[in-house]
Amino acid sequence: MFSQSHRPPLGGIAAGRRVALVVLAITVVSGIQPAAVRAQDTLSVATWGGAYGRAQELALFEPFAKETGTVIATEIYDGDLPKLKALIDGSTPVDVVDVSAGTLKTLCKDGLLDPIDAASFGADGVELDFIAGGLSDCGVASVAWSTAVAFDRKAFQKGAPTSISALLDTARFPGKRALPKDPRRTLELVLLADGVAPETIYSELATTEGADRAFTALDKIKDNVLLWDKAEQPITWLLEDRVVMAAGYSGRIFRAAVGDRNVGVLWDGQVYDVDAWAIPKASKNKKEALRFIRFATEPAQLAAQARLTAYGPMRKSALDLVGAHPIINVEMQEFLPTAPANFQKALKFDDAWWGQNGATISQRFSTWVAAVDAAEAAREAARKAKEAAEEEKAEKAAP
Repeated sequence: MFSQSHRPPLGGIAAGRRVALVVLAITVVSGIQPAAVRAQDTLSVATWGGAYGRAQELALFEPFAKETGTVIATEIYDGDLPKLKALIDGSTPVDVVDVSAGTLKTLCKDGLLDPIDAASFGADGVELDFIAGGLSDCGVASVAWSTAVAFDRKAFQKGAPTSISALLDTARFPGKRALPKDPRRTLELVLLADGVAPETIYSELATTEGADRAFTALDKIKDNVLLWDKAEQPITWLLEDRVVMAAGYSGRIFRAAVGDRNVGVLWDGQVYDVDAWAIPKASKNKKEALRFIRFATEPAQLAAQARLTAYGPMRKSALDLVGAHPIINVEMQEFLPTAPANFQKALKFDDAWWGQNGATISQRFSTWVAAVDAAEAAREAARKAKEAAEEEKAEKAAP
């Protein structure tokens, strides 16, 4: 449900004037429209829209066209798998797709993608340059995005949180927390906060004892949780002072943080996922598609994209090239999920694990959510009843 909503639309939450400038500047500088028709020197690419897609146009599509003479025609999709399958297997299939790691595995397993040999990149050591999991049978990773914890610096003036354990520590860090209304990533976050090492999260969660541990951790904060089901909600709540910590998507956190210096980011225990380039088996321009993927995953291009979007490059050699945002002059290293300082205790989200093991634990989570919602409704009813009683008392006491 949430795995496809990390690309916020341009009309999303504005954290301040600088955020609006980021979006406006990318829009004005780009000004690119998808090609209306296919031509022999046109490559059709299915990708996401919004600021992310416009950053690709600036950092990847325009430079590729300038270098090769091949124009990129974009097909925008929203992550819906049936729609994507229609795009890559239709009468006029796209040549390249930008997909999440989970979608990549599904399409590869279904035989809808061409295999990609790392050796075709033609450089010794290129495999080692990619962050673990960056190269797979059918795809080449480009960027990583994550679910991280943003916090309100104003709420913790005696000392900001530095560890994911703060998520469960309401004694030292009091206040409401915003968490996804979905077990995916929420249970990973609370286990990380409870001290489970990233490399053992899924093996732990697969056991009865591990699942019990996750829900015990959730129970520690059940009276201090607001649950969100729309990507814009956690950062909105943080900016509105409804919560002091918010687990949200890194791209949105970046835009909030550059617009409001009181927004801090807790990278410790981030849960990251990866987007990758792939070539549909039905592509009619596979040679040029592979050339584009090689170009788009060169360190210089990955760095150029990261400067505009705060998505983490999946090649180590690209990280040092990122530098400052070209428009607002913010140093981007602080906001990249894969930057070494941010990546020390990161967990790779495992979509396949949830597909195989998620049914029972998801049902248990739904039961937990219902109990939390009922308790919150009861507290709200009690608050309103108290207010009504005080108003009635005041009216009776009035002369």
